[in-house]
Formats: sequence, C-alpha cells, structure tokens
Amino acid sequence: MDINIYDVLYDLKLIDEQIRELTQRKLKKPNLLLETRQKLTESEAKLKIKTEQLEIENKKKNQLSDIINDETEKLKKSEIKLNSVKNSKEYQAILKEMSQLKKTISSLQEQEKTRTESLSAIEKEFELLESDFKRTSKEHESVLVGIKDDINLIERELIDAKEHKHKILKNIPEELKNRYIKVYENKGGIGIAVVRENKCSVCNLSLPRQLCNDILKGDKIHHCPSCQRVIIYINKE
Repeated sequence: MDINIYDVLYDLKLIDEQIRELTQRKLKKPNLLLETRQKLTESEAKLKIKTEQLEIENKKKNQLSDIINDETEKLKKSEIKLNSVKNSKEYQAILKEMSQLKKTISSLQEQEKTRTESLSAIEKEFELLESDFKRTSKEHESVLVGIKDDINLIERELIDAKEHKHKILKNIPEELKNRYIKVYENKGGIGIAVVRENKCSVCNLSLPRQLCNDILKGDKIHHCPSCQRVIIYINKE
C-alpha cells in the first residue's frame, strides 16, 4: 500500500478535529444568549413588580387626595353655615364639627405627606430598575447580534471544512472509506486514532507491541481492536 495514504488519513483526522471544534463552538453560542436572556427576564420581572407597586401607591395617594378634598369641602360648607346660625347651640355644634374636620384634614395631610415621600422613594427605585432593564435589554440585543454573526461565521467555516473533507475522502480507497465512515458515524465523529505511547489515542487501549510495529511499517491499514477506529502511526503526533 502506498505509504502516502497515512498522510491522507492524518489530514482527514485533522479536518475531523476542526469540524468537531467548530460544531462544539456553534453549540455553545446559544448558552451565552441564555445567560443574558435570564438577566433580562429577571430585570423585567423586578420592573413589573415595581411598576405594579408604583401604580398601587399612586392610586392610594389619589384616593387620599380625594378624601382630603372632600373633607376640605365639608369644612368650607361648615364655615358658610357658621355665618348663618341663629342660636348658640347650633353655633357650638358647627364649631365642634369644624374642629373635628380640621383634625381629620390635618391627620390626612400628614398621611399624604408620608405617602408622598414613600411614593418618591418608589419612583426612584422604579427609575433605577427601568434604567437597568434598558441596559440589560441592549446588552441582550448586542449579544444576540454577536452570536448570530459568530454562528454565521462558524457555519461558513464548517462548509469549507466539510468541502475539504469531501476532497480528502476522494483520495481514500473505497473499502477503507466506507469502513471509516461507518466508524465515524457510530463513534461520535471520531473515525481515526493514532498510536501514542503504544496506546490508542482515543479509547486509550494499550496496544500489543507487534501491532504497534505493524502500524509503524505502514504496509497496511490497521484498526484499534477495541474501538475499531482506523489507527495510524504518524511522526507528527
């Protein structure tokens, strides 16, 4: 057998390694997107909770303002009534009513002040979360675009590598090629191994010394007794 077949097989081994490496890189890319997607989802959830809290607080503040307006309107009406009373008893009753209204309004105003301060704090928290969401969203979009570009580049490299492999396979005898393809498809995309320290470089089986010598001679193609991969002895290794 022409010893050059070992050089061809070695080239085939290298191109298979390139294809595996490119395929693994392509598969890992979406994981980066999942990370930023998770961050975006968490940021969005926090913003949603804060938005709901802000809406509730605004609603409560508006309701409190409406109550204060109602009580203030009652006080104004009592003041008007005070100017038209006809006896002392009625006068005292209105004064008592006005005093109670003033206390109620004062208490409500204190509540309104506290709620306004609380609302202001929530608004600041909302602004921070909204800013974080926008930043995370832009980061996610940037990663998405980057990953698409990277995957497109990897896919082009894979096409080139597979075309190169197709050309290499044309230089391999049909029987050997068919056996290689069968092992390649059944052994996780690794069809060729090399002798390294008298072991199969893939399954790590210790090879008989005589087999190692026969492989070194290069007068015929051998296969690993364990994993059945084509096994070669190349000085480059």
